[in-house]
Amino acid sequence: MQSPAARIAMAVGAALVLIVVLVLVVRGCQRSALEDSYRSYMGDVTTIVTASGKESDALQELLANRDGEEAPALQVKVRELAGGAQALVGQAEALSAPDTLDAPNQSLITALQYRVTGLKALADSLPSVIDSKNRAFASATLASAMQRFLASDVIYQDSFVGPSKRALANEGITGVQVPDRQFFLSGVRADQASPTGAAQLIPALQRTGGSTDGTTTDGTGGVRGTGLLGVQALPQGVDLQAGTDTEIQASDQLEWKVTVENSGESPETNVIVRATFASDASPNDAQTVEKEIPSMQPGEQQSVTLPGPKSPTFGEASVLKVEVVPVPGEEKTDNNRAEYPVKIVF
Repeated sequence: MQSPAARIAMAVGAALVLIVVLVLVVRGCQRSALEDSYRSYMGDVTTIVTASGKESDALQELLANRDGEEAPALQVKVRELAGGAQALVGQAEALSAPDTLDAPNQSLITALQYRVTGLKALADSLPSVIDSKNRAFASATLASAMQRFLASDVIYQDSFVGPSKRALANEGITGVQVPDRQFFLSGVRADQASPTGAAQLIPALQRTGGSTDGTTTDGTGGVRGTGLLGVQALPQGVDLQAGTDTEIQASDQLEWKVTVENSGESPETNVIVRATFASDASPNDAQTVEKEIPSMQPGEQQSVTLPGPKSPTFGEASVLKVEVVPVPGEEKTDNNRAEYPVKIVF
């Protein structure tokens, strides 16, 4: 039979064990709640910046000016994008950020606001850019607006992504991803913030007055059209086949040789060839490059070379999308684009 002292000691011991268990349970709950707060916040951020990335893609489509729209119509569409971008600022302001992410969240808001400012500045500048006969002035004016997007990307990367990752590491939180590839001027588009890069956008913007009935703008009635004839991976000289997987040897000299034909009855100027490379696993990290063919006569074929991806993931399934941007008045466009499944290997 246990003595009273022994029973008291056992009771005290049991109480201490219960206290320790309760403390661990409380701490576990607090830890779980902390992780959930980070996970929920980053999920909301991902939704916002993904939407912003889609606005960037929409802007690039507008700048390509496929239909030869004039400045007033383009202004309306860019201002609509600015309205959407402003709504994303409001969503970021309404986020409930963990205490350690208060400052990064303010930087996120600032980055998104720069995108609004850039879109508004771009809309305001479009008439002078499109109407200008001075290419240097038009390029500098356009680049000035695009620089807001580049500033936004820098703020996002340096003042949101970096500090957020450090905060997660300091808290010992794993399994929560900081969206760090959602840039407004991603990849080669960053060059559009310079006069040289912006100059490549001018021909498409100034290609206004296109009709939709298949006639030329000068009233001659000639059918207008271009076509994508083929794509080759250099320096190997591998012909790519649409819809067919092709392995390409990795090289720092990798380029895409794109052959285009003026399949219409009228001379064409400022024909834009665009190539977009993206891996299946990271479609948001697509890299887009463009090159302009100054002029093409009816029936003429020309080839241009565009740089390959800067940092592909070797051995990963990817897609190269190549497009000849339709000229004003071009009705048949199903032969203007193709997708090539590729895999870059050592």
